[in-house]
Amino acid sequence: MAHHPAIVTTADGHLPVGTLLAEPLLRGTLVAGRAGLERGVGWCLPLSETRRCAGDPDRDLAGVAVHLPVTAVAAPEEAAAVVGDLVRRDAAALLAWRPPGVDSDLDAAARAAEAAGVPLLALPAEADYRAVSRLIGQKALAQSAHILEYGSRVHRTLAEVLARGPGVPAMARAVVGLSRCGVLICDADGERLAWEEPPDAAPMDPDALLAALPEDLGPPGERPEPAEGNAQAAEARLRPGPDGPPVHVIVTPVLVGGQVFGRMVMVERACPPDPHDLAQHRVVAEHGATLIGSEMLRQRSVRAAEERARGDFVEALVHGRFADSHELGARARHHGFDVDGHFAVHVVAAASLLPVGRDYLRRTVSATRTAQNLEPGGCALTAAISSTIVVIQQVPAPRDPIGQRADAARFAERLHRALRPHLGDDLRVTHGRPGQGAGGVASGYHEARLTMGLAWHTAAEPVCGYDDLRVFAALKDVARSAEAKSFARETLAPLRRANGGDLEKIVLAYIRTSGNLNAAARDLGLHRNTMLYKLDRASRALRMDIRSADAQFMFWLAHHIDTLTTVTGTLDDEMAPPAAAPG
Repeated sequence: MAHHPAIVTTADGHLPVGTLLAEPLLRGTLVAGRAGLERGVGWCLPLSETRRCAGDPDRDLAGVAVHLPVTAVAAPEEAAAVVGDLVRRDAAALLAWRPPGVDSDLDAAARAAEAAGVPLLALPAEADYRAVSRLIGQKALAQSAHILEYGSRVHRTLAEVLARGPGVPAMARAVVGLSRCGVLICDADGERLAWEEPPDAAPMDPDALLAALPEDLGPPGERPEPAEGNAQAAEARLRPGPDGPPVHVIVTPVLVGGQVFGRMVMVERACPPDPHDLAQHRVVAEHGATLIGSEMLRQRSVRAAEERARGDFVEALVHGRFADSHELGARARHHGFDVDGHFAVHVVAAASLLPVGRDYLRRTVSATRTAQNLEPGGCALTAAISSTIVVIQQVPAPRDPIGQRADAARFAERLHRALRPHLGDDLRVTHGRPGQGAGGVASGYHEARLTMGLAWHTAAEPVCGYDDLRVFAALKDVARSAEAKSFARETLAPLRRANGGDLEKIVLAYIRTSGNLNAAARDLGLHRNTMLYKLDRASRALRMDIRSADAQFMFWLAHHIDTLTTVTGTLDDEMAPPAAAPG
């Protein structure tokens, strides 16, 4: 019967050939290939069975010990051909069996096996295929059962820690208690989440270890890849720091639903590690990474719930209220906001959104949800801010800036049509110019709010963008100067003092109709002669003929500067100008 030793396996979970040599049936049978004793064996096949699939170009004998009669490798030419073919197909070991009465030479086969680094065993007559295959099967089954039992114990221990919900550092301490290894856990961005080490271990700098970790552990053909959502460990020998000793590490991806959440790194106490300890630690790594992934998912869900409960992400975004890019990135992930994307900001305003009456809150919530669901394929973040609804729409990358602005304008039209039944006919939708990232959102919101204020003062279209009021945009910086404000105040003051203040409206209507007296009178509902009389009064107040081009331009410029001053003053009281994007 086979022994039931402690866990000693290769990285793929098979028994090392060297372990099999401890069995009485195989003891003292190694004749060549000592360098390959660490190769893993999980099954045994006769040579005749392997030849049935010899046409397969893939390595089809990985983990298989091939049982063959010595007569198959007696001749030098045959020995080289047979050994070469089995090595090419990645056979784990060659078991040359001497039937009773046969005394063939194995020198040629031994030379070929030694050169290839594949163990060659010379089996006695009693070690026929039936006896050897039964031995290997029993050993593999016993090892699997032992691994399963140990894995269940590890899983139960870690699951008890997970059930208490203490966090990732506590999970790392539990892994340390099981393995006596240093444990480093980092997230998908490479940020360290936890570092724990045994109390009796030599101190190690976790940041140096994290910096020494390669992105890829080995060539693509040799590196373990996560398959079917399972975490597969990779091993490497690293040197944390130029003067530090080398360490052997087991690096296991932390996977949840096929998504990489981070990595768990176990640092062995010895380099090279003891095979038995290493096999146990592979089991701990497999179960530890799985349960740590569950804890990371739980914490991410809690943070996402807390973030959504705060409900101020959009407000912080449009006002640029993030401490740095790390805070922005952490919060943006919970809302599906692409920090490198391009966005247009829309502002919705209507009298029904004012906090008056019982139903304004219900109308606001209903309209916000309608705006949120207007573009299911893109990123549409919405929030109610200052008696308005703010909608952040993701737009395509700016290969065509004109097309990007047209896309924002079309979305604004759709938004107006969708919300008008909820908010009434006085609904207005304005939008700023599209911009990139958080800085672009803050600038776009400032422009959209400015456009909204100007739209109310200038009776603009119900849907308009910052570009539709470009003349105000061109005057924005000029209007902030003290000289411009003084010019507007001194020009408009005489009209506002005279005749009850209605002369300003008369002159403005006259200029809007391009000096058409009859059209202006019709718009205001006045008789033509009354219109003439009031224009004469305005000319005397301004001390210039309002029918001249120069006088009309002066009044037009003063009126626009005054409107901009009023709107920007109100806006500045509500919000600060957008800050630069976090760097």
